[in-house]
Amino acid sequence: MNIYEAHPECKKHVKQAKDSAYAACCQYVNRYVRVQRMNGETLEGHIVHVDAEYVYLQLPSDRAFYNYYNPYYYNNTVLPLVLFDLLAITLLL
Repeated sequence: MNIYEAHPECKKHVKQAKDSAYAACCQYVNRYVRVQRMNGETLEGHIVHVDAEYVYLQLPSDRAFYNYYNPYYYNNTVLPLVLFDLLAITLLL
């Protein structure tokens, strides 16, 4: 029993958006970019890898993560971002 199934036209648009984001990200591997996600979140970093589902964004060291339970700074943080969740990618110089 299906709980939810996307409308065929919706599937088509999501695939087109994903393919477009993939092509754009592939052109700018190793470049510093700003990424805006569907939820409004904005991130900046270097695109270090792209595959069919994700773009991998390495955050700058000033965005290092600190966890109370594990008090070590991580300055090589790479976030996998789902391609169809991207609204905009801006090249930063």
